[in-house]
Amino acid sequence: MFGAFTDSCPDRWGRTLISRAEVLRAKAAGSAPRSFGEIDLLLRVRDDLRQGALRFRDESSPDFQSNDSTGVPVLADLSELLDIANRAEGDSAAYEDLARLVREGSSLGGARPKAHVLTDDGRLAIAKFPSSGSDTWNVMAWEKVALDIARAAGVDVPDSLLLRVAGRSVLIINRFDRSGQNRFGYLSAMTMLEARDGDTRSYLDLAEVIEQSSPSATADLSQLWRRIALNVLISNTDDHLRNHGFLHTSGDSWRLSPAFDLNPNPQPGQKYLSTAIDRTDSRGSINTLLSVRTEFRLTLDAALTILSEVAYFVSTWRAVATRIGLGKQELESMKSAFEHDEFKEACRITSS
Repeated sequence: MFGAFTDSCPDRWGRTLISRAEVLRAKAAGSAPRSFGEIDLLLRVRDDLRQGALRFRDESSPDFQSNDSTGVPVLADLSELLDIANRAEGDSAAYEDLARLVREGSSLGGARPKAHVLTDDGRLAIAKFPSSGSDTWNVMAWEKVALDIARAAGVDVPDSLLLRVAGRSVLIINRFDRSGQNRFGYLSAMTMLEARDGDTRSYLDLAEVIEQSSPSATADLSQLWRRIALNVLISNTDDHLRNHGFLHTSGDSWRLSPAFDLNPNPQPGQKYLSTAIDRTDSRGSINTLLSVRTEFRLTLDAALTILSEVAYFVSTWRAVATRIGLGKQELESMKSAFEHDEFKEACRITSS
């Protein structure tokens, strides 16, 4: 399947929900579970929640496929949705529960439990839930820390809100491919590079895409370089090609989308990025980042200014984490994600 369609298909979370719901449906009906191909999965995604601007309909009908009229949940429904998601992860959800999550969250990427909600001002957003099976720290709270640091450091990120629901952290992130009823085309970096899951690419490849496709290439290249600096300094190693994207503007033009899925990694020692800074080395290295600055249309002075800004706001991580309610023990356990050799190198370079 072409990448543009794959970007709109269910990912691991959605596929798990669809598969489990089908097993329960078949069991109740006394029949064998149906198998779904990629086209089946694509067309099962709810039309109004599908990623980007693609819509599908049969040539014989004016109605769009999966044109579900069921209302989108609101923030007040989060406790119920979290409970259902927990049961779904534990394989104890009823068919009705799974069917609801399929409606509300099957279009969303990644393996993490999530669902669509409407914010209090009526904007479409993603509710990201804690995973009862895989989280070993408060992942949602730390993603919020990363988003707040990123915004302060000049990295374009969507609006977000951290809520406590049934004693657990739930992260609400506004959809950046929607503005009211308007939809914006979206393609992942994987699709733009004609890559597949598991392929290795570099940020230099993304820079080439921007040079070829962006009507504001200088701004987008600078923004991407700033994002890489942030990833290195907060130890975000989950920067794979599906975690970068582009929004359609007009004609053949695409601009870099806001950054998302920013997750500090506290594993000690050298960090390796999922997308390499250059074409030979995947280490998260400030010196490597500076060495490729001209590929992002940056002078040395401009690059050092960006690096200084990002490093300063990363240095505030303890204050940001404390402000959103994380405790001293949680801060200590995440210290190695923010205070490490590359951060020290960034401070040394920008202060000399």
